[in-house]
Amino acid sequence: MRSFLYFAGMAGAQQPTQKMAPAKPGVAAQKTERPKFKAIWEPVNYKQDLTLTGVFFVSDEEGWVTGEHGTILHTKDGGNTWTAQLGGDPQSTEERVEAPRFLDAKHGWALQGGKILRTSDGENWEQIGAIPQGWGVVEYVFLSPTAGVMLDGNNNVSHILRTNNGGRNWKEVMTPKACHASIQVEGLSRDAGCVLKAMHFVSASRGYAIGGTGTDFNTLIVSKTVDGGNTWDVSPLPDVGNVWLGGAWGADHRVFFTDENTGFANLNNAKLIATNNGGQSWHGVIASPTGDIRFPDREVGWIFDGQKLTFTTDGGKHWNSHGLRFPASVKAYGFPTRQRAYVVGEHGMVYRYRVVPIDYMGKNIVDAPMMPAASASQVQQNQ
Repeated sequence: MRSFLYFAGMAGAQQPTQKMAPAKPGVAAQKTERPKFKAIWEPVNYKQDLTLTGVFFVSDEEGWVTGEHGTILHTKDGGNTWTAQLGGDPQSTEERVEAPRFLDAKHGWALQGGKILRTSDGENWEQIGAIPQGWGVVEYVFLSPTAGVMLDGNNNVSHILRTNNGGRNWKEVMTPKACHASIQVEGLSRDAGCVLKAMHFVSASRGYAIGGTGTDFNTLIVSKTVDGGNTWDVSPLPDVGNVWLGGAWGADHRVFFTDENTGFANLNNAKLIATNNGGQSWHGVIASPTGDIRFPDREVGWIFDGQKLTFTTDGGKHWNSHGLRFPASVKAYGFPTRQRAYVVGEHGMVYRYRVVPIDYMGKNIVDAPMMPAASASQVQQNQ
C-alpha cells in the first residue's frame, strides 16, 4: 500500500483524495497485431496439356522451363506470360527436353535425349554437342560460357568429364578405375570401386561429388576438386549409414554446399548429413528430408519433393517440415531467392511461390510457410 506524509503546518488543511490511474492491461491482454503478409503458391500455368520436367530461374522474374514434346518455355515476368522458344505443342513428336542449367540470362544449356542444347543469347537454341557416355547423366554444371563438368555415375560406374568449348567436346578427367578407395569390411582391407551419385560446385574452382563403394553400405565416398573439375581426390568416410539402399544402382543422393566448408547431403531421402569442414567429416542432422536440396543463400534452404517441404532459416542448424498438395504431380522446382520459387509438373502446371498482402485472394492458391526477410548481413553477402 502506498503511504503519504503530511507536514505539521498543513494539519488543519483538507487534503483532496488522490485518484489512482486505472491499471493498463498486461501484455497477455493486449490484442495481437494482425500479420500484414503471407506466403502462397499461386498458379502461373502454361496453357497446354504437356508435362513440364525442369525449371531454372536466374532471378525472381526471369526463367526457363523444359518439358515433353521438345519444349523450352521462357518468361520475363515471373510466369505471368510464357513464350515457347522450342516446342510447346502437345502434338509434337520431338523428344523431351530436361535439366536446364544457366549461368546468367544469356548462357544456358539443356539435355534432349543424347543431345546437349545451348543458348548464347537466352532466346535461340542450337545443338552444341552430344552426351559423351551412354550410361546416363547424373549431374552437369557450367562454370563459365566454355567450361563445364559432367558426372556420369549410373550402372555402377563413375565417369567425370570436362569441356572447355561450351559442351561441344568432352574429356574424361576421372575414369571408373580412378574412383576407388581402401576400406575395411568385417576387419579386412578391400580396395573397392566407388560410384558417385551427386555433384555440386560452390564456386568456379571448388566442387564436390558424393557416393559409395557398393561393397560396404555404410561408407560414404567424398570426391573433391579445387581446380574447376580438372582433377579430383577420393576420400572414404566409414560409418555414415544409409549410403546404399538395395545396392549401388538404387542409391539416390543429393548434395549442396553453401560455401567451401558448409555442405548438406540427402542420402536416399532417409538421412540428412552435414559437414562444416569441406567434407572431411559429416554428422547427422535431425530432419525428414525428401527431394532436392536448394539454398538461394547461406541462411535459407529447402529440401523439396513436391509433397513435403523441409526447410531451414538458420543455415541448416534447425529444420522444419510443411506438407503441400498441388493439383498435379511436381517434377522439378527452382528456388532463385528466399522470397521466390517455382514448381513445374504435369498438365502444364507451374506454381509460383511469393509473399503477398494478408488479404490477397486468388484461385487455386496453396498456403505456404513464409521465409524471413533477408538480414542486412545476408543482403551484403548476396551483393
